[in-house]
Amino acid sequence: MKYTALIVAAGSGSRMGLGYNKMLFTLKNGRTILEETIACFRQDKRCHQIIVVASLEDMETFMQLCAKGNVVFVQGGTTRQDSVYNGLKAVACDYVLIHDGARPWLSMTCIDRIVDTLQTKDACLLMMPVKDTIKVVEHGKVVSTPQRATLYQAQTPQAFRSDAILKAYHIAYEKQLQATDDAQIMELCGDYEVYAVEGSYENIKVTTKEDIAGK
Repeated sequence: MKYTALIVAAGSGSRMGLGYNKMLFTLKNGRTILEETIACFRQDKRCHQIIVVASLEDMETFMQLCAKGNVVFVQGGTTRQDSVYNGLKAVACDYVLIHDGARPWLSMTCIDRIVDTLQTKDACLLMMPVKDTIKVVEHGKVVSTPQRATLYQAQTPQAFRSDAILKAYHIAYEKQLQATDDAQIMELCGDYEVYAVEGSYENIKVTTKEDIAGK
């Protein structure tokens, strides 16, 4: 199976407090977060195209770091949803894995699981059971406690047949819907059910400095 890896890296990463885009933070192995994320897919022969969605401000720097091989750069939008949509319009393969640029510790095992699922399903994403009890809070008051056994945290990649997720995005924009991730776009506007694939607790998203401590 040939697929496109669509890496979303157009955010500012302001919560890191670095004064620059967290994608450019250098890890202990000497590679930036962005380079490490791209490397996850460069090692997979099934990945025939890598799209990096970047802000206009970071585009030149990102290209200097990673513009080789099968990497294509696309300008991001105002929101993550806009950025993914821009990237989807450049996808050249029948299947697409949409991945957060700030998840540099994606394993080949997880990629294998999600690509295997795409053999029989049209939409899926990596997920892991939540470890903590979750409370629903409104106006500072706990109103309910969902059963933890039914709760999973969404990760990326989130994988789709390319034409199916692009069609779902078209509909979402027609309806002026905003979603928190790509799987929700498919849930709300797509023609296919979304399936859970086992992820990894190590596949974290770098959000704060604590996430990169010792890395």
